[in-house]
Amino acid sequence: MDVDARSRGAKVRCSIPVEAATQTSALGGITEVLVEPGVHQLWVTLGHEQTYRLDLQPLLDIETHRTLRLTTLFARVQVGPGGQHLIWPGGVQLDLPSLLEKPGAQLPARTLAVVPARHRYRPLLPYLLHQQPATYLRPTPIEPVTVQRLLRLRTSELDQVLRGVPVPAEPLLNRLYDLGVFLTSHFAEDHLYALMRRPWRYGEQQCPRQPLLHTMLGCLQNGRPDLIERPCMLIATGE
Repeated sequence: MDVDARSRGAKVRCSIPVEAATQTSALGGITEVLVEPGVHQLWVTLGHEQTYRLDLQPLLDIETHRTLRLTTLFARVQVGPGGQHLIWPGGVQLDLPSLLEKPGAQLPARTLAVVPARHRYRPLLPYLLHQQPATYLRPTPIEPVTVQRLLRLRTSELDQVLRGVPVPAEPLLNRLYDLGVFLTSHFAEDHLYALMRRPWRYGEQQCPRQPLLHTMLGCLQNGRPDLIERPCMLIATGE
C-alpha cells in the first residue's frame, strides 16, 4: 500500500467526537495517563470512568514546559500524588484544572475527545463502531492469541510488540485488536502476513532516518502503531 506524502500529518475526520462530559467534580482525580504514540498527546482517565484525549502541543511554547518537546521525556509522564497533577522528571507539572480547560486555568491544553474509560487508547474504535454498530464491541479482556492471529504474528513478534509500547497490556491489546479487525476487513488474510513485512511507504515518508519503522511489523515492534493506523484511516475515509 502506497500513501501519498500529502497525507502526512493529516487529520482523520472519523476521529472520536467530543461528547458532553459529566460533572468532573464527580469523577475524582486522575487515575491513569497513557501517551499517544508519535505526538504530544495524552489519554487521561478520571476516576476510572471517563477519559480525555488531550493535545499538549500548546504547552510546549511555554518556557517552563519546553523540555517536554523531547519525546523521551514527554513519555515519562506520571500521575502525581492525589491525582491532581501530571508530573514529569525535572519537576514539570500540569494541574487538573488546566487539563480540563476550566475557567482560570493557568496552562493551555486542548481537549480532542472525551470517551468512556473502556474506549480509551483506541483511535480506530469510532470507525469500527460506525461500520459494525451492533456487533463490533466484544467482551474484554482481549486475549493475546486473538491479536496474534488477527495480525499474523509469531509469538516472539507479539511479545516484542507488547514490550515496545510503555502501556499496560489491556489497553494495548484492545488497540491492536482494533487494528487487526480493520486490516482483515480490508485485506485478504492470506496477504496480511506478507503485507506486515514488506516495505511500508508511510513509515518511510514519516521517519526516513529510522529504518526500523519502514515495515508495518517494525512500526508495531517499536511502539508506533499510529504509523499504520493513520494511513489506513485516510484510505478508508477517502482523504
